[in-house]
Amino acid sequence: MRFLPLYSETLILMLEKLKSKLTKDMQLKELLSGSAVVFFFRVLGLFSGYVLSYIITQYFGEELLGVYSLSFTILSLVVVVSRLGLDEALVKVVSDLRFNNKTGQAKDAYRKSIRLIIVVSAVLSVLVYQSAQLVANWFENDLLVRSIKIVSCAIVPYALIKVNADTLRGMKKMKAFSYLQVGSLLLFMSFFLLVGIFFFEPTNYLPFYALLGASLIMYLWSALLIHKEFVDSESGRDNYKRLIKISLPMMLTSSMFLVLSWTDNILLGRFLSEDQVGVYFVAFKFGLIISLSLFAINSIAAPKFSELFTANDKPKLRKLAMQSVKLNFWSSIPVFILLIFSAEWLLSLYGASFTIAKKCVYILAIGQLYNALSGSVLNFLNMTGYEKLVSKIIVSAAILNIGLNYYLIPLFDASSGWIGIEGAALASAICLIYWNSLGIYFVYKHHGFFMFPNPFSLKIKDD
Repeated sequence: MRFLPLYSETLILMLEKLKSKLTKDMQLKELLSGSAVVFFFRVLGLFSGYVLSYIITQYFGEELLGVYSLSFTILSLVVVVSRLGLDEALVKVVSDLRFNNKTGQAKDAYRKSIRLIIVVSAVLSVLVYQSAQLVANWFENDLLVRSIKIVSCAIVPYALIKVNADTLRGMKKMKAFSYLQVGSLLLFMSFFLLVGIFFFEPTNYLPFYALLGASLIMYLWSALLIHKEFVDSESGRDNYKRLIKISLPMMLTSSMFLVLSWTDNILLGRFLSEDQVGVYFVAFKFGLIISLSLFAINSIAAPKFSELFTANDKPKLRKLAMQSVKLNFWSSIPVFILLIFSAEWLLSLYGASFTIAKKCVYILAIGQLYNALSGSVLNFLNMTGYEKLVSKIIVSAAILNIGLNYYLIPLFDASSGWIGIEGAALASAICLIYWNSLGIYFVYKHHGFFMFPNPFSLKIKDD
Protein backbone atom coordinates (compact mmCIF):
# COMPACT_ATOMS: atom_id res chain seq x y z
CA MET A 1 0.00 0.00 0.00
CA ARG A 2 3.03 2.30 -0.19
CA PHE A 3 1.87 3.78 -3.46
CA LEU A 4 -1.20 5.43 -1.82
CA PRO A 5 0.67 8.35 -0.14
CA LEU A 6 2.62 8.92 -3.36
CA TYR A 7 -0.58 8.85 -5.44
CA SER A 8 -2.26 11.32 -3.05
CA GLU A 9 0.70 13.72 -3.23
CA THR A 10 0.71 13.52 -7.05
CA LEU A 11 -3.05 14.18 -7.21
CA ILE A 12 -2.76 17.19 -4.86
CA LEU A 13 0.13 18.57 -6.95
CA MET A 14 -1.89 18.19 -10.17
CA LEU A 15 -4.91 19.96 -8.64
CA GLU A 16 -2.71 22.83 -7.41
CA LYS A 17 -1.22 23.21 -10.91
CA LEU A 18 -4.69 23.23 -12.48
CA LYS A 19 -5.89 25.85 -9.96
CA SER A 20 -2.87 28.05 -10.74
CA LYS A 21 -3.48 27.64 -14.48
CA LEU A 22 -7.14 28.61 -14.20
CA THR A 23 -6.24 31.71 -12.18
CA LYS A 24 -3.94 32.87 -14.99
CA ASP A 25 -6.08 31.78 -17.96
CA MET A 26 -9.67 33.06 -17.77
CA GLN A 27 -10.44 31.68 -21.23
CA LEU A 28 -9.57 28.14 -20.11
CA LYS A 29 -11.50 28.67 -16.86
CA GLU A 30 -14.61 29.69 -18.82
CA LEU A 31 -14.23 26.71 -21.16
CA LEU A 32 -13.88 24.24 -18.27
CA SER A 33 -16.56 25.66 -15.98
CA GLY A 34 -19.12 26.06 -18.76
CA SER A 35 -18.33 22.64 -20.21
CA ALA A 36 -18.77 21.03 -16.79
CA VAL A 37 -22.35 22.31 -16.54
CA VAL A 38 -23.25 21.19 -20.07
CA PHE A 39 -21.45 17.88 -19.52
CA PHE A 40 -23.52 17.16 -16.42
CA PHE A 41 -26.78 17.71 -18.30
CA ARG A 42 -25.46 15.75 -21.28
CA VAL A 43 -24.70 12.79 -19.00
CA LEU A 44 -28.14 13.17 -17.46
CA GLY A 45 -29.63 13.24 -20.96
CA LEU A 46 -27.79 10.14 -22.10
CA PHE A 47 -28.85 8.32 -18.93
CA SER A 48 -32.45 9.41 -19.56
CA GLY A 49 -32.20 8.01 -23.08
CA TYR A 50 -31.05 4.64 -21.74
CA VAL A 51 -33.85 4.61 -19.16
CA LEU A 52 -36.43 5.49 -21.81
CA SER A 53 -35.17 2.76 -24.16
CA TYR A 54 -35.27 0.28 -21.28
CA ILE A 55 -38.87 1.22 -20.34
CA ILE A 56 -40.06 0.90 -23.95
CA THR A 57 -38.26 -2.44 -24.40
CA GLN A 58 -39.54 -3.95 -21.15
CA TYR A 59 -43.17 -2.82 -21.43
CA PHE A 60 -43.75 -2.66 -25.19
CA GLY A 61 -41.04 -4.86 -26.80
CA GLU A 62 -38.12 -4.48 -29.20
CA GLU A 63 -40.34 -3.91 -32.23
CA LEU A 64 -41.99 -0.84 -30.70
CA LEU A 65 -38.55 0.50 -29.73
CA GLY A 66 -37.69 0.23 -33.43
CA VAL A 67 -40.93 2.02 -34.39
CA TYR A 68 -40.15 4.76 -31.84
CA SER A 69 -36.61 5.07 -33.24
CA LEU A 70 -37.93 5.48 -36.81
CA SER A 71 -40.60 7.99 -35.73
CA PHE A 72 -38.08 10.03 -33.74
CA THR A 73 -35.74 9.97 -36.75
CA ILE A 74 -38.48 11.40 -38.98
CA LEU A 75 -39.28 14.07 -36.36
CA SER A 76 -35.60 15.06 -36.09
CA LEU A 77 -35.09 15.31 -39.87
CA VAL A 78 -38.24 17.39 -40.45
CA VAL A 79 -37.48 19.70 -37.52
CA VAL A 80 -33.99 20.48 -38.86
CA VAL A 81 -35.48 21.55 -42.19
CA SER A 82 -38.19 23.60 -40.46
CA ARG A 83 -35.59 25.61 -38.50
CA LEU A 84 -33.87 26.72 -41.75
CA GLY A 85 -30.51 26.75 -39.94
CA LEU A 86 -31.63 29.78 -37.94
CA ASP A 87 -30.94 28.01 -34.63
CA GLU A 88 -27.23 27.64 -35.49
CA ALA A 89 -27.11 31.10 -37.08
CA LEU A 90 -28.47 32.69 -33.89
CA VAL A 91 -25.51 31.33 -31.91
CA LYS A 92 -23.19 33.37 -34.14
CA VAL A 93 -25.48 36.38 -34.68
CA VAL A 94 -26.54 36.85 -31.05
CA SER A 95 -22.99 36.31 -29.79
CA ASP A 96 -21.54 38.88 -32.23
CA LEU A 97 -24.28 41.49 -31.64
CA ARG A 98 -24.08 41.25 -27.86
CA PHE A 99 -20.28 41.47 -28.07
CA ASN A 100 -20.80 44.79 -29.92
CA ASN A 101 -23.51 45.93 -27.39
CA LYS A 102 -26.36 45.65 -29.93
CA THR A 103 -28.80 43.78 -27.68
CA GLY A 104 -31.89 45.26 -29.34
CA GLN A 105 -30.79 44.07 -32.78
CA ALA A 106 -30.12 40.60 -31.29
CA LYS A 107 -33.67 40.53 -29.93
CA ASP A 108 -35.10 41.52 -33.32
CA ALA A 109 -33.03 38.81 -35.05
CA TYR A 110 -34.46 36.27 -32.62
CA ARG A 111 -38.07 37.42 -33.17
CA LYS A 112 -37.76 37.34 -36.96
CA SER A 113 -36.26 33.84 -36.78
CA ILE A 114 -39.11 32.59 -34.58
CA ARG A 115 -41.77 33.91 -36.98
CA LEU A 116 -40.19 32.17 -39.96
CA ILE A 117 -39.75 28.90 -38.10
CA ILE A 118 -43.36 28.80 -36.83
CA VAL A 119 -44.70 29.19 -40.39
CA VAL A 120 -42.37 26.62 -41.97
CA SER A 121 -42.71 24.04 -39.17
CA ALA A 122 -46.54 24.34 -39.19
CA VAL A 123 -46.64 23.64 -42.95
CA LEU A 124 -44.28 20.67 -42.58
CA SER A 125 -46.34 19.36 -39.66
CA VAL A 126 -49.43 19.16 -41.90
CA LEU A 127 -47.44 17.51 -44.72
CA VAL A 128 -45.97 14.85 -42.39
CA TYR A 129 -49.44 14.12 -40.93
CA GLN A 130 -50.89 13.62 -44.41
CA SER A 131 -47.93 11.43 -45.49
CA ALA A 132 -48.11 9.01 -42.55
CA GLN A 133 -49.70 6.17 -44.54
CA LEU A 134 -47.15 6.47 -47.37
CA VAL A 135 -44.23 6.31 -44.92
CA ALA A 136 -45.74 3.31 -43.11
CA ASN A 137 -46.18 1.51 -46.45
CA TRP A 138 -42.53 2.15 -47.36
CA PHE A 139 -41.36 0.62 -44.08
CA GLU A 140 -44.09 -2.05 -44.27
CA ASN A 141 -45.27 -1.45 -40.70
CA ASP A 142 -48.83 -0.29 -39.91
CA LEU A 143 -47.86 0.84 -36.38
CA LEU A 144 -46.07 3.78 -38.00
CA VAL A 145 -49.28 5.36 -39.33
CA ARG A 146 -50.69 6.60 -36.04
CA SER A 147 -47.20 7.01 -34.52
CA ILE A 148 -46.15 9.47 -37.23
CA LYS A 149 -49.45 11.36 -36.99
CA ILE A 150 -48.93 11.89 -33.24
CA VAL A 151 -45.26 12.84 -33.72
CA SER A 152 -46.18 15.35 -36.48
CA CYS A 153 -48.05 17.40 -33.85
CA ALA A 154 -44.75 17.80 -31.95
CA ILE A 155 -42.88 19.38 -34.89
CA VAL A 156 -43.64 23.05 -34.07
CA PRO A 157 -42.82 22.96 -30.32
CA TYR A 158 -39.81 20.69 -30.88
CA ALA A 159 -38.38 23.08 -33.49
CA LEU A 160 -38.79 26.10 -31.19
CA ILE A 161 -37.07 24.41 -28.22
CA LYS A 162 -33.77 24.17 -30.12
CA VAL A 163 -34.02 27.77 -31.38
CA ASN A 164 -34.54 29.06 -27.85
CA ALA A 165 -31.73 26.87 -26.53
CA ASP A 166 -29.23 28.07 -29.14
CA THR A 167 -30.21 31.70 -28.61
CA LEU A 168 -29.35 31.25 -24.93
CA ARG A 169 -26.07 29.62 -25.98
CA GLY A 170 -25.24 32.68 -28.07
CA MET A 171 -25.85 34.77 -24.92
CA LYS A 172 -23.49 32.44 -22.99
CA LYS A 173 -26.32 31.46 -20.65
CA MET A 174 -24.98 27.93 -20.44
CA LYS A 175 -27.04 26.75 -17.48
CA ALA A 176 -30.28 27.74 -19.20
CA PHE A 177 -28.99 26.21 -22.46
CA SER A 178 -28.19 22.97 -20.62
CA TYR A 179 -31.72 22.72 -19.19
CA LEU A 180 -33.15 22.65 -22.72
CA GLN A 181 -31.25 19.67 -24.10
CA VAL A 182 -32.83 16.47 -25.38
CA GLY A 183 -32.04 14.84 -22.03
CA SER A 184 -34.58 17.03 -20.24
CA LEU A 185 -37.16 16.14 -22.88
CA LEU A 186 -36.45 12.44 -22.39
CA LEU A 187 -36.77 12.83 -18.61
CA PHE A 188 -40.23 14.37 -19.00
CA MET A 189 -41.10 11.72 -21.55
CA SER A 190 -40.00 8.90 -19.21
CA PHE A 191 -42.08 10.43 -16.42
CA PHE A 192 -45.21 10.70 -18.59
CA LEU A 193 -44.63 7.16 -19.87
CA LEU A 194 -44.38 5.68 -16.35
CA VAL A 195 -47.48 7.59 -15.24
CA GLY A 196 -49.35 6.18 -18.25
CA ILE A 197 -48.12 2.63 -17.60
CA PHE A 198 -48.99 2.54 -13.87
CA PHE A 199 -52.12 4.69 -13.71
CA PHE A 200 -53.80 4.15 -17.09
CA GLU A 201 -54.23 1.33 -19.56
CA PRO A 202 -51.04 1.41 -21.66
CA THR A 203 -51.28 1.15 -25.45
CA ASN A 204 -48.61 0.88 -28.13
CA TYR A 205 -49.01 4.61 -28.81
CA LEU A 206 -48.34 5.77 -25.24
CA PRO A 207 -44.61 6.53 -25.93
CA PHE A 208 -45.61 8.86 -28.78
CA TYR A 209 -48.17 10.75 -26.69
CA ALA A 210 -45.48 11.04 -23.99
CA LEU A 211 -43.12 12.57 -26.59
CA LEU A 212 -45.77 15.10 -27.64
CA GLY A 213 -46.52 16.07 -24.03
CA ALA A 214 -42.81 16.41 -23.18
CA SER A 215 -42.25 18.62 -26.25
CA LEU A 216 -45.04 21.01 -25.22
CA ILE A 217 -43.73 21.28 -21.63
CA MET A 218 -40.17 21.87 -22.83
CA TYR A 219 -41.27 24.56 -25.27
CA LEU A 220 -43.12 26.48 -22.54
CA TRP A 221 -40.07 26.24 -20.28
CA SER A 222 -37.75 27.48 -23.04
CA ALA A 223 -40.08 30.41 -23.82
CA LEU A 224 -40.02 31.51 -20.16
CA LEU A 225 -36.21 31.38 -20.07
CA ILE A 226 -35.90 33.44 -23.25
CA HIS A 227 -38.46 36.02 -22.07
CA LYS A 228 -36.45 36.48 -18.88
CA GLU A 229 -33.28 37.31 -20.87
CA PHE A 230 -34.88 39.66 -23.41
CA VAL A 231 -37.39 41.45 -21.15
CA ASP A 232 -35.27 44.58 -20.61
CA SER A 233 -33.59 44.78 -24.03
CA GLU A 234 -33.61 48.08 -25.91
CA SER A 235 -35.13 48.34 -29.39
CA GLY A 236 -33.18 47.54 -32.54
CA ARG A 237 -33.65 46.04 -36.00
CA ASP A 238 -32.12 43.24 -38.02
CA ASN A 239 -33.13 42.02 -41.48
CA TYR A 240 -34.30 38.69 -42.87
CA LYS A 241 -31.84 38.75 -45.76
CA ARG A 242 -28.79 38.82 -43.50
CA LEU A 243 -30.17 36.07 -41.26
CA ILE A 244 -31.05 33.78 -44.17
CA LYS A 245 -27.66 34.35 -45.80
CA ILE A 246 -25.96 33.05 -42.64
CA SER A 247 -28.51 30.37 -41.81
CA LEU A 248 -29.04 28.47 -45.08
CA PRO A 249 -25.51 26.98 -45.28
CA MET A 250 -25.89 26.04 -41.60
CA MET A 251 -29.28 24.44 -42.30
CA LEU A 252 -27.69 22.33 -45.01
CA THR A 253 -24.95 21.34 -42.57
CA SER A 254 -27.43 20.50 -39.79
CA SER A 255 -29.63 18.53 -42.20
CA MET A 256 -26.71 16.53 -43.47
CA PHE A 257 -25.48 15.93 -39.92
CA LEU A 258 -28.84 14.36 -39.16
CA VAL A 259 -28.70 12.35 -42.37
CA LEU A 260 -25.32 11.10 -41.15
CA SER A 261 -26.78 10.27 -37.74
CA TRP A 262 -30.03 8.66 -38.82
CA THR A 263 -29.50 7.15 -42.31
CA ASP A 264 -28.50 3.87 -40.69
CA ASN A 265 -31.80 3.77 -38.76
CA ILE A 266 -33.90 4.52 -41.83
CA LEU A 267 -32.19 1.97 -44.07
CA LEU A 268 -32.16 -0.64 -41.31
CA GLY A 269 -35.93 -0.13 -41.09
CA ARG A 270 -36.14 -0.69 -44.84
CA PHE A 271 -33.91 -3.79 -45.06
CA LEU A 272 -34.38 -5.45 -41.63
CA SER A 273 -37.13 -5.96 -39.06
CA GLU A 274 -38.08 -3.25 -36.52
CA ASP A 275 -36.69 -5.30 -33.61
CA GLN A 276 -33.23 -5.14 -35.27
CA VAL A 277 -33.63 -1.36 -35.55
CA GLY A 278 -34.37 -1.28 -31.81
CA VAL A 279 -31.25 -3.32 -30.98
CA TYR A 280 -29.07 -1.05 -33.15
CA PHE A 281 -30.66 2.04 -31.60
CA VAL A 282 -29.42 0.95 -28.15
CA ALA A 283 -25.92 0.08 -29.47
CA PHE A 284 -25.68 3.47 -31.19
CA LYS A 285 -26.62 5.23 -27.93
CA PHE A 286 -23.81 3.43 -26.11
CA GLY A 287 -21.32 4.53 -28.77
CA LEU A 288 -22.30 8.15 -28.14
CA ILE A 289 -20.97 7.97 -24.57
CA ILE A 290 -17.48 8.64 -25.93
CA SER A 291 -18.55 11.98 -27.44
CA LEU A 292 -20.22 13.31 -24.28
CA SER A 293 -17.43 15.77 -23.54
CA LEU A 294 -17.22 16.81 -27.21
CA PHE A 295 -20.79 18.13 -27.15
CA ALA A 296 -20.20 19.96 -23.86
CA ILE A 297 -16.96 21.59 -25.00
CA ASN A 298 -18.40 22.50 -28.42
CA SER A 299 -21.35 24.23 -26.75
CA ILE A 300 -19.01 26.56 -24.86
CA ALA A 301 -16.33 26.93 -27.52
CA ALA A 302 -18.55 27.83 -30.53
CA PRO A 303 -19.61 31.34 -29.39
CA LYS A 304 -16.04 31.97 -28.12
CA PHE A 305 -14.63 31.02 -31.55
CA SER A 306 -17.04 33.51 -33.15
CA GLU A 307 -16.11 36.30 -30.72
CA LEU A 308 -12.35 35.84 -31.13
CA PHE A 309 -12.67 35.61 -34.92
CA THR A 310 -14.76 38.83 -34.97
CA ALA A 311 -12.10 40.51 -32.79
CA ASN A 312 -9.37 39.16 -35.16
CA ASP A 313 -7.48 37.73 -32.18
CA LYS A 314 -5.78 34.83 -33.99
CA PRO A 315 -3.37 33.75 -31.19
CA LYS A 316 -6.21 33.38 -28.67
CA LEU A 317 -8.40 31.69 -31.29
CA ARG A 318 -5.75 29.06 -31.99
CA LYS A 319 -5.03 28.62 -28.28
CA LEU A 320 -8.72 28.02 -27.48
CA ALA A 321 -9.02 25.54 -30.37
CA MET A 322 -6.09 23.46 -29.10
CA GLN A 323 -7.29 23.63 -25.50
CA SER A 324 -10.63 22.16 -26.63
CA VAL A 325 -8.82 19.37 -28.51
CA LYS A 326 -6.72 18.42 -25.47
CA LEU A 327 -9.73 18.47 -23.15
CA ASN A 328 -11.54 16.15 -25.56
CA PHE A 329 -8.55 13.79 -25.58
CA TRP A 330 -8.29 13.45 -21.81
CA SER A 331 -12.03 13.01 -21.34
CA SER A 332 -12.72 10.54 -24.19
CA ILE A 333 -9.86 8.01 -23.94
CA PRO A 334 -10.84 6.60 -20.49
CA VAL A 335 -14.52 6.36 -21.54
CA PHE A 336 -13.54 4.50 -24.73
CA ILE A 337 -11.52 1.90 -22.78
CA LEU A 338 -14.29 1.44 -20.22
CA LEU A 339 -16.93 1.01 -22.95
CA ILE A 340 -14.90 -1.62 -24.82
CA PHE A 341 -14.60 -3.78 -21.69
CA SER A 342 -18.21 -3.36 -20.53
CA ALA A 343 -20.14 -3.37 -23.85
CA GLU A 344 -21.55 -6.90 -23.56
CA TRP A 345 -22.67 -6.41 -19.96
CA LEU A 346 -24.34 -3.07 -20.75
CA LEU A 347 -26.24 -4.59 -23.68
CA SER A 348 -27.34 -7.56 -21.57
CA LEU A 349 -29.22 -5.17 -19.24
CA TYR A 350 -31.79 -4.72 -22.03
CA GLY A 351 -32.16 -8.46 -22.60
CA ALA A 352 -30.18 -11.40 -23.97
CA SER A 353 -31.22 -10.57 -27.55
CA PHE A 354 -29.35 -7.24 -27.39
CA THR A 355 -25.91 -8.82 -26.87
CA ILE A 356 -25.70 -9.59 -30.60
CA ALA A 357 -24.85 -5.88 -31.01
CA LYS A 358 -21.52 -6.20 -29.16
CA LYS A 359 -19.42 -5.88 -32.34
CA CYS A 360 -21.60 -2.91 -33.34
CA VAL A 361 -20.63 -1.09 -30.16
CA TYR A 362 -16.92 -1.76 -30.82
CA ILE A 363 -17.13 -0.42 -34.39
CA LEU A 364 -19.18 2.64 -33.39
CA ALA A 365 -16.83 3.33 -30.46
CA ILE A 366 -13.82 3.57 -32.81
CA GLY A 367 -15.65 6.08 -35.02
CA GLN A 368 -16.82 8.13 -32.04
CA LEU A 369 -13.30 8.15 -30.55
CA TYR A 370 -11.90 9.65 -33.74
CA ASN A 371 -14.79 12.13 -33.72
CA ALA A 372 -13.97 13.15 -30.13
CA LEU A 373 -10.22 13.41 -30.75
CA SER A 374 -10.81 15.64 -33.79
CA GLY A 375 -12.55 18.03 -31.42
CA SER A 376 -14.47 21.00 -32.73
CA VAL A 377 -13.10 21.11 -36.29
CA LEU A 378 -16.36 21.78 -38.13
CA ASN A 379 -17.64 24.04 -35.35
CA PHE A 380 -14.38 25.98 -35.65
CA LEU A 381 -14.74 26.34 -39.43
CA ASN A 382 -18.44 27.26 -39.08
CA MET A 383 -17.69 30.08 -36.64
CA THR A 384 -14.72 31.46 -38.60
CA GLY A 385 -16.43 32.23 -41.91
CA TYR A 386 -16.27 28.84 -43.67
CA GLU A 387 -19.93 27.83 -43.37
CA LYS A 388 -20.20 26.95 -47.07
CA LEU A 389 -17.10 24.76 -46.92
CA VAL A 390 -18.52 22.90 -43.92
CA SER A 391 -21.76 22.38 -45.85
CA LYS A 392 -19.86 20.81 -48.75
CA ILE A 393 -17.96 18.49 -46.39
CA ILE A 394 -21.13 17.31 -44.67
CA VAL A 395 -23.08 16.90 -47.93
CA SER A 396 -20.32 14.70 -49.34
CA ALA A 397 -20.21 12.70 -46.08
CA ALA A 398 -24.01 12.27 -46.12
CA ILE A 399 -23.94 10.97 -49.71
CA LEU A 400 -21.13 8.57 -48.74
CA ASN A 401 -23.12 7.45 -45.69
CA ILE A 402 -26.26 6.71 -47.70
CA GLY A 403 -24.25 4.74 -50.27
CA LEU A 404 -22.33 2.74 -47.66
CA ASN A 405 -25.46 1.89 -45.64
CA TYR A 406 -27.37 0.91 -48.78
CA TYR A 407 -24.52 -1.43 -49.80
CA LEU A 408 -23.22 -2.72 -46.44
CA ILE A 409 -26.46 -3.51 -44.56
CA PRO A 410 -27.73 -6.17 -47.02
CA LEU A 411 -24.15 -7.36 -47.67
CA PHE A 412 -23.45 -7.99 -43.97
CA ASP A 413 -26.92 -9.46 -43.47
CA ALA A 414 -26.25 -12.05 -46.19
CA SER A 415 -22.68 -12.83 -45.01
CA SER A 416 -21.86 -15.71 -42.70
CA GLY A 417 -20.59 -14.57 -39.30
CA TRP A 418 -21.94 -11.04 -39.66
CA ILE A 419 -25.30 -9.32 -39.18
CA GLY A 420 -26.89 -6.37 -41.00
CA ILE A 421 -26.62 -3.92 -38.10
CA GLU A 422 -22.83 -4.34 -38.15
CA GLY A 423 -22.80 -3.06 -41.74
CA ALA A 424 -24.67 0.05 -40.55
CA ALA A 425 -22.17 0.53 -37.71
CA LEU A 426 -19.21 0.27 -40.12
CA ALA A 427 -20.78 2.80 -42.50
CA SER A 428 -21.31 5.20 -39.61
CA ALA A 429 -17.71 4.85 -38.35
CA ILE A 430 -16.19 5.33 -41.84
CA CYS A 431 -18.17 8.54 -42.37
CA LEU A 432 -17.19 9.97 -38.97
CA ILE A 433 -13.52 9.42 -39.82
CA TYR A 434 -14.02 10.84 -43.34
CA TRP A 435 -15.59 14.18 -42.45
CA ASN A 436 -13.42 14.78 -39.39
CA SER A 437 -10.29 14.16 -41.47
CA LEU A 438 -11.47 16.71 -44.05
CA GLY A 439 -12.18 19.18 -41.24
CA ILE A 440 -8.65 18.75 -39.83
CA TYR A 441 -7.16 19.30 -43.29
CA PHE A 442 -9.11 22.51 -43.97
CA VAL A 443 -8.40 23.97 -40.52
CA TYR A 444 -4.71 23.46 -41.32
CA LYS A 445 -5.10 24.91 -44.81
CA HIS A 446 -6.97 28.06 -43.74
CA HIS A 447 -5.67 28.63 -40.20
CA GLY A 448 -2.22 27.04 -40.26
CA PHE A 449 -2.41 24.44 -37.45
CA PHE A 450 -3.47 20.82 -36.94
CA MET A 451 -6.57 20.65 -34.73
CA PHE A 452 -5.77 17.15 -33.48
CA PRO A 453 -4.01 15.86 -30.32
CA ASN A 454 -0.24 15.78 -30.52
CA PRO A 455 0.93 12.80 -28.41
CA PHE A 456 4.10 14.70 -27.52
CA SER A 457 2.23 17.80 -26.28
CA LEU A 458 -0.94 16.88 -24.42
CA LYS A 459 -0.64 19.33 -21.52
CA ILE A 460 -3.17 22.16 -21.52
CA LYS A 461 -0.63 24.96 -21.66
CA ASP A 462 -1.05 28.54 -20.63
CA ASP A 463 0.63 29.89 -23.72
